[in-house]
Amino acid sequence: MQGRLGVALICAVALCGTASASTVKVTASKRLDPRWIELTISTPAFTIPTHVDVDLPANYDAQPHRRWPVTYMLAGTMNTYRTFNSFVHGLKLTEGYPSIVVSPNGDSGYWSDWFNGGAFGPPMYETYVIDQLIPLIDRRFRTKARRSQRAVLGVSMGGSGSMMLAAEHPDLFGAAATLSGAVDSNLPANGAVLSASPEFQGAEPDAIYGPRATQEIRWHGHNPTDLADNLRGLDLQVRTANGVPNPALGEDPTSADTASCIVEGGVHMASVDFNDKLDALQIPHLWKDYGPGCHTQGNFMRELSHTFAVFTTDFAHPVKPPATFDYMSIAPTFDVYGWHVQTDPKRAVEWLRMKNVSRHGFTLVGSGTTTVTTPRWFHGHRRTLTVDLGPADTQQENTPGATPAMRSRTVELGR
Repeated sequence: MQGRLGVALICAVALCGTASASTVKVTASKRLDPRWIELTISTPAFTIPTHVDVDLPANYDAQPHRRWPVTYMLAGTMNTYRTFNSFVHGLKLTEGYPSIVVSPNGDSGYWSDWFNGGAFGPPMYETYVIDQLIPLIDRRFRTKARRSQRAVLGVSMGGSGSMMLAAEHPDLFGAAATLSGAVDSNLPANGAVLSASPEFQGAEPDAIYGPRATQEIRWHGHNPTDLADNLRGLDLQVRTANGVPNPALGEDPTSADTASCIVEGGVHMASVDFNDKLDALQIPHLWKDYGPGCHTQGNFMRELSHTFAVFTTDFAHPVKPPATFDYMSIAPTFDVYGWHVQTDPKRAVEWLRMKNVSRHGFTLVGSGTTTVTTPRWFHGHRRTLTVDLGPADTQQENTPGATPAMRSRTVELGR
């Protein structure tokens, strides 16, 4: 059901952050190299302290008044915050790179807040990176703390994480890249790996999003290929090899590289799916299929060096936030480009879509009573309004027998 709704704007509101500064603390800092700092961080997002490596630009100390862009580097399954420097020689790769590089620990958690059988709670990788780590880094180091000077990339599981975080928070990143990334969990092989990944941390299978048979909407709500339309306005890179051994990269099909080639073949299929979705949506992006190459150090290093070259150009020629945007989310509450949205608490998990969002108004598609707070456009104040999308759906989307009754309402904003 569609309609057009004029809404009176009422009352300014103040929104609170999700974690106070007192709950997230740096408990130790080690300088392992003139450019390499290891931080230990205590956070309620995890049951034990976590670690992050911070690689400084070559001239960081020599130019004490200069501020720098920040690049967030997300590692793959069973890798750590240390992988960038220890395995792919990150310090060497970034000798001339004009950005701070931050490598958090992702374990095998797909950079997501876990469902944990409906209990939720730790581990909460997305909450940690987005709500806690980014503000902490901006406070502790001389950063250019704005969207156009912040990029995210990842390898393998980290490629899925980089595109997921960029799609869920497009207002925080100006550029994003996936390198040999598992960016489509709708593929059976990629989905099976995601299901099993919690076991590497001693948890039950499907602890991340829940069993697909009963929680499929949670899978779609975190899958980069499903979220691709949110990525408009970012500079995007999709890089992959095809799983055929490449002797020029030091790969030997008769050795342990056989398994790495199988893995690369799987993420190649996911990358092709993701690229095809971006093409279908007519979203500009860089697509690079290197041909022969496996899930190996040599392949990752070439992908990383090429990605950093593009990010360097992005930082020098900043992208502007879009004047109009579309956004979709399954989250009950979310913030994007200065807007705050609270869905109906009686509503089951399902998509809410915002379309043609601008200073002039927006369209919402979903169910239930939705509360929307604008950016500070009204004499420096935010305004809150309520949009009636009909009765709240009580059946979770994508479950057997569910019949979501989505309504569309267009809101025109006055002065």
